[in-house]
Amino acid sequence: MAVSKVSPDASQKITDYIKKVDGEFHEILIHLRNILTTPEIGLEEDWKWGAPNFYNAGMVCWLASFKKHVGINFFKGSLITDKYNLFEKQYEDRINRMIKYTSLSEVDKEQLKYYLIEAIEVNKQGKKPTLKKNTAELPEDFQNALNDNLKAQEFFDSLAPSYKKEYIQWIATAKQEATRLKRLNTSMEWLSEGKKKSWKYEKY
Repeated sequence: MAVSKVSPDASQKITDYIKKVDGEFHEILIHLRNILTTPEIGLEEDWKWGAPNFYNAGMVCWLASFKKHVGINFFKGSLITDKYNLFEKQYEDRINRMIKYTSLSEVDKEQLKYYLIEAIEVNKQGKKPTLKKNTAELPEDFQNALNDNLKAQEFFDSLAPSYKKEYIQWIATAKQEATRLKRLNTSMEWLSEGKKKSWKYEKY
């Protein structure tokens, strides 16, 4: 079994995070947190990448509020059967999967419990997801930067493979370290703003 690496002040950070969210998304976060921390499920609260994370035998999922939705991202979602058809289809070329909620009424406790229990079982069995062969490989520094920026990660995950490839190739083909770092930082900025790499040439 994986050794717990849970942040000791995670619960307080999660409480503070939720307090900063207004309106119905605030209520969704509270409700989801209550489900995620149900004793029968057995998740520990954690804090990574500036957002609530939940842990059991390894990372299970993170919870975050965005401009238009609240999302639960399952780190090994590709290994979970989408029994209730809740996973966003745009993530099918990734190892993670996301469930999005825009209203409190969309949250079904029993359905969500199924995904959580399945995700924990995947961790306990030591299963590791693999990327599809036709998916461009992410450079390690690019992946690390995405891990530290949830907004950039979410938008990047929503892009079609061809648009992802534009960013990946742009970073990978830099010949000097300084150029690569500048491209990486620019990529994070644009992705956080919801921009494709070729956004300057798009007509609206």
